[in-house]
Amino acid sequence: MIDRALAEAVLRETIAACDPAARVRAALAAPAARARLAGRRRLAFAIGKAALAMARGAGEVAVGIAVVPRGGAGALPAGWQAIEASHPVPDAASVAAGLAVEALVKTAGAGDVVIALMSGGASALVEVPRVPLDEFVATIRGVMAAGAAIDEINAVRGALSAIKAGQLALVSAAPVVTLAVSDVIGDPLAVIGSGPTIGPWTTAPGVAVDDGAAARRPRARAVLERHGLAVPGLLGEPLGAGRVTRSDYAAVIAPMASAAQAAVAALAARGVAARWRQAPIEGDVEAVAATLAAEPGGPIVAWGEPTLHVPEVHGDGGRAQQLALALARRLRGTPRTAFVVGTDGVDGPPPATRPAPAGAWVDGTTWDAVAAAGHDPAAALATCDAGTALATVGALVVTGATGINHADLVIIG
Repeated sequence: MIDRALAEAVLRETIAACDPAARVRAALAAPAARARLAGRRRLAFAIGKAALAMARGAGEVAVGIAVVPRGGAGALPAGWQAIEASHPVPDAASVAAGLAVEALVKTAGAGDVVIALMSGGASALVEVPRVPLDEFVATIRGVMAAGAAIDEINAVRGALSAIKAGQLALVSAAPVVTLAVSDVIGDPLAVIGSGPTIGPWTTAPGVAVDDGAAARRPRARAVLERHGLAVPGLLGEPLGAGRVTRSDYAAVIAPMASAAQAAVAALAARGVAARWRQAPIEGDVEAVAATLAAEPGGPIVAWGEPTLHVPEVHGDGGRAQQLALALARRLRGTPRTAFVVGTDGVDGPPPATRPAPAGAWVDGTTWDAVAAAGHDPAAALATCDAGTALATVGALVVTGATGINHADLVIIG
């Protein structure tokens, strides 16, 4: 059995092992990136939950903008400024940040270089919508609520945006060096942060939304058609095909599985031989819970992003809390434990009356303890109110923002 203290210690060590600053420093020192930086004035932007750390890894620049979630600003190297914006839903501050980043990139000359540092949360933090902002937000919310995969969501974002899907790179006269910390299964550069510097024309096969998926999301299709906008593979040809001829460079410097791999190593260092479930967990939360609970053998480390279908009337919680409560039902009466957290430290919309949790730790007694505390755990699952139910028994794990974002981490003991 893996107790809560061990699980939380492993999480702390995992966060340290995934330090984005160290990974950026190493990537910029590698030959492929260094050749594009040599002798050039450096302009830079960093966007996402790891933006501060990535900017610190990049060091001093001529001009740099780090766009972070509200409350996330901090010290930066010379040349950098921080802008706080909205996450997970873009607002006017996100648009202001998007315009500021776009303006910065437009100032780059042919003798300069633009360093683009992307991490989880970037899609919402910067935006320049090609439709009214409220319509943009409603469309993306509708696609997300329908259970769309992240590549589908970001393809629609790219069609509705003036800076996503590689369009930001098109306004730069300088080569662009993109370094990404992945929060997307498969680590596709064009999907991380909706790929502001990675267009469909720079990837193969590119970001696509198939017609079947689109047919299940009529609101998105209707908005795109009304505004004459295109999603690669859906309503038109890839935007800007053949327009990028510079010697750009892009790399994923921290794959999405990084946290899971670090957790396995941290457990091993403490004498616990855990099996890493290399295939990411995907699909409906309940199905994922059933699969994980049925896994044989000793401790298991899993990672990924289950899909959570949120009803119109719902409570507090996120997918990690929902998965934890679903696992509590399946582990009921056994000596097994489950630790489920979002590695960014924030699982779902922050509740109004308590700190935002990263996830939860549950064991074979949790399900009955929730019931004894006066909450129906089955009803909590049905209404996506797992956070409220788990809070009553002290099961929630609160870390604060971690500065990394490598999917949800699951440790089953």
